[in-house]
Amino acid sequence: MTTIIGIQTDTFAMICVDSRISSMDSSGFASHVSTLKEGSGKVAVNGKYLLGAAGDVRAINILHHVFQPPVPAVNLKGKKLDQFFTAKFIPALRECFEHEGYAIPDKEDKEHMAEQASEILVVIHGSIYVVDGDYSWASDASGLYALGSGSSYALGALQALTTTKKLTVPQAKKNALKSLTIAAKFDPYTGFPFHCYVQEQVK
Repeated sequence: MTTIIGIQTDTFAMICVDSRISSMDSSGFASHVSTLKEGSGKVAVNGKYLLGAAGDVRAINILHHVFQPPVPAVNLKGKKLDQFFTAKFIPALRECFEHEGYAIPDKEDKEHMAEQASEILVVIHGSIYVVDGDYSWASDASGLYALGSGSSYALGALQALTTTKKLTVPQAKKNALKSLTIAAKFDPYTGFPFHCYVQEQVK
């Protein structure tokens, strides 16, 4: 279980994330709680990408240690970056997950041709994308994102604290950390320590 926060401004993107993982028993309750060590946390710094995963630890492992994402041209942004993300990044992510056995098996009631069990928050060239379990992606016009079990608490707090897109990095970090702290207070599956990552937009 997880809380991941994303903040998109006109000049940079930031991801802040907690470090708690929970093992669930057959009734759906947490039977064991542990803390991910630094360097193997819920955000992977992978080449030019920041890759955060809310869901299975298996997805986090793959993003850290196996996935080799395609590299976009240095100045790619806007619609052309969206096209690159759709045509190059998404197929590469799906191929990697399926090659590593991280895919929902085919079944009669399966809704989509390809499915996996996590939400992935991706930052490339200072732009944020959220990839769903069916490999569709979206970017929110508000520039505010939250994934995982504590996302409702975190997003509500983040929205209340963030009144402008013209944030500095310290302001964004302060808002994100306060929002994660609020999520951790109410969501038992979110916990310290928190980590923040920043990527500037391409010019």
